[in-house]
Amino acid sequence: MRDAISQILEIITNNFPNGIRDDFIDMNRVAKIYSENHAGENISRDFVADFIRANGIEKDGRFYFIFGAASEKLLRFIAEILDSSFIAYYSKIYECHANFFESLHIFSPEVLRKILQRIDIDKEHFYFSDFCSARKMKWADYEAAEWLENEVARIFIAADKALALEDLQEKIPYVPAEKISEVLSDAQKYFPTRDGKYLPNSKIQFDIDEIRAAKRKIIASINANGCASTEEFSLASNFALNPELSEKDLRRLIYGRFFSDLTIRGKKFYRQGAATSTSQTKTLREFIAGQNELTANKLFAFAESIGAAVHVTLSVAYETMVRVDKNLFVKDAMIKFDVAAIDEALAPFVQKKIISLQSVTSFTGFPPVEGYSWNLFLLESFLRKFSEKYVYVKPATNSSNLGAIHPSAMKFKDYLDVQAAVILQENVPLEKSAVDEFLMNHGFRGKRRDKVIARIIARAQEFIEESF
Repeated sequence: MRDAISQILEIITNNFPNGIRDDFIDMNRVAKIYSENHAGENISRDFVADFIRANGIEKDGRFYFIFGAASEKLLRFIAEILDSSFIAYYSKIYECHANFFESLHIFSPEVLRKILQRIDIDKEHFYFSDFCSARKMKWADYEAAEWLENEVARIFIAADKALALEDLQEKIPYVPAEKISEVLSDAQKYFPTRDGKYLPNSKIQFDIDEIRAAKRKIIASINANGCASTEEFSLASNFALNPELSEKDLRRLIYGRFFSDLTIRGKKFYRQGAATSTSQTKTLREFIAGQNELTANKLFAFAESIGAAVHVTLSVAYETMVRVDKNLFVKDAMIKFDVAAIDEALAPFVQKKIISLQSVTSFTGFPPVEGYSWNLFLLESFLRKFSEKYVYVKPATNSSNLGAIHPSAMKFKDYLDVQAAVILQENVPLEKSAVDEFLMNHGFRGKRRDKVIARIIARAQEFIEESF
């Protein structure tokens, strides 16, 4: 029996370099080759099928095998990588050494992961969903992130200068660029330079005397006028000390570090608590009330002048206006919707499920709206206030057509619940990378936030437990 198994492995390796399918054609071919190699000795297709199911690595309907000298070669190769890197992502390992893996008939990072998990019998290394490591970690994702933050900091200390993303990628080649970018996006630790590089916060120099003088002028102006312009004082010396940084970024850092006892709205300084979001909302409502039509640029310019946040501004505009496209709002009374017909046109898209707003890719079956053409902004406005059958929910009020649509009969506590429900609905693996990729690619989210993804997965697991 052992000889038969080794012969089957040899036949699969030599004749199915792209994987073998569990179907009549491939099973019959293996049995036929075996018979030809052994003077008419037969082996059943069922025996072959049982063997590949029990011993192969399945990916997209095909089974892959690696054994003997090839498996030892692969494990040595991975060991060499992990000797120099605490962790290594399968996607980058494969990208950097595609020719090597193709020579072993390994044609994707996912197949590589599954094979390593199968053949490393002695558990020399540890294999997680996205990466492998020479050390076992209790909380893989969090410790991997912590290691990467420390590694990036170490590289900057050794370089003692600004570095580009490409410079860091060269030092840590087995970590995806987007993971490194997440570390660099922490504005409390790194600042972008004029030439597209990054500089650690600790390397930024300050002229404290100039900053104190500027703050005295700001306080005097606030005392006299109630507010002070962010541009009426000089920080020239600080700009000269940090020529690699843009003035805008350096101002933002100085404001956060030295002017934290003041409030900045738009281009004005105020004493903390001098104005409230309630007063901003009232001012916005008064401004919008006098407009039948309002361009987005005019709306946002006014909001900036009073220091109102974009999401607050949009929320107030939506109270009495319809956004007919990206650039224009009109009063509710100026537009007429055939509500029943629009809800009916939405039915084939929603199909009693949760879908993203961006999933509505055609408006061919939608009834006309006099004076306007259908687009996702107009659809969002319709769903917000007029639909009788469907609900629109979103991560935050936005101009990116992000959010979900679901039948009004479905009830959810918040948008976190909606996201948890949709990943279960679509059978997305409850792994951070898979959930993050699905929600981003399908228009449910616009930003990658690990803590939020972790909460979504936890909520989905609660839903599963509650269903039993």
